[in-house]
Amino acid sequence: MLPRSDKLACDLRAAVLAGNHEKAERLTVEYSAALQENWSTLSLQERAASPLPKQSLELLTWVREMTLMQQAMAADHLAMAGKASRSLAARALYLQLAALDARR
Repeated sequence: MLPRSDKLACDLRAAVLAGNHEKAERLTVEYSAALQENWSTLSLQERAASPLPKQSLELLTWVREMTLMQQAMAADHLAMAGKASRSLAARALYLQLAALDARR
């Protein structure tokens, strides 16, 4: 890969790992443009031997899988927070009702 696309690939991985989806989206577009620019300069023989298609597919597959995993983790965290919230609300209601019963 060209140094520019190498840097973009590294930055893209960092953005995905940081959960910065806006930056990752922007870098994906920039990375694709850099690859397209590089690809258009290659001869047919160079294209046949180029590792670019495999490397780019591996990177974009990794980005997709990491994003899906992060979404699943966020959904799990949200579900746990919802469960904890409901549990705390039920506990608070129980304590209020117990306090009312104690006054009688």
